[in-house]
Amino acid sequence: MREFSFRVKDGFSLVELLIYVGIFSISAVFLVSILTVVTQVQMRQTSIGEVNQQLSFVSDTIKRLVQTSSLVDMPAGVASSTLSLRMASSSLDTTSVYVSSSVLYIEESDDSGVATITPLTDSNVVVDDFSVIKYENPTGFSVVGLGLTLSYNTTQTRSKTTRSLQTAVGRISAAEFDSSVYPNIDGSHDLGTALKKWKDIYLSGVLGIGVTSFSSGYKIVVSGGDIATKDASKGFVAKTPDGTACYRIGVLDTGAVTSTLVSCP
Repeated sequence: MREFSFRVKDGFSLVELLIYVGIFSISAVFLVSILTVVTQVQMRQTSIGEVNQQLSFVSDTIKRLVQTSSLVDMPAGVASSTLSLRMASSSLDTTSVYVSSSVLYIEESDDSGVATITPLTDSNVVVDDFSVIKYENPTGFSVVGLGLTLSYNTTQTRSKTTRSLQTAVGRISAAEFDSSVYPNIDGSHDLGTALKKWKDIYLSGVLGIGVTSFSSGYKIVVSGGDIATKDASKGFVAKTPDGTACYRIGVLDTGAVTSTLVSCP
């Protein structure tokens, strides 16, 4: 009778297999944890970088606009959500910065009223707050206080990032215009106040008060009122035809007209 022999190959025992599976599981959990942390850190850094970059861009843009503006066209001491500036360039004469639908925009209008609107922030961030306030500096130019808060636009809680900026920007250019300056509404704004008056006004053309047109040859044209002086010792000064003397035309208590020799202007 032929004899058969079987050889059993060596293998893993159940205990060894359980040990190997345990080690693999622990290693896998450890590696997954590391990958998760790295991913979260990377997403966090991405959100922080994006918010900081756009916050810096907006700040630099507003700083440039305010410093080169000819006028901060806002009431002093009143917080506003819109920055209004007048610029020397006729193509950018009226410039505004404002928030709409959580996006910050800059609107630049030329002297004909044609506006160009450009976003300063994109969809990666949300503008939570934008506020400006004008401060008058009697010994210098106006200063604009700026408050800005941006958040990263995401639904991931771990990627949420919010940054705020509080700063002040001073206007450094003089009020020089190369185009006409006019109010946005007829008869609605003043030049100076009773307590803050302009010092001197020099005109090379005609001063028209209450008129829409006038004939040539006149320097002051008034309609709808009188020209008056509140000082009894002052009046209207006229130069003689030969140009050698000037007289102040006044009036006595009786209504009689007088003339007093004065220095010519």
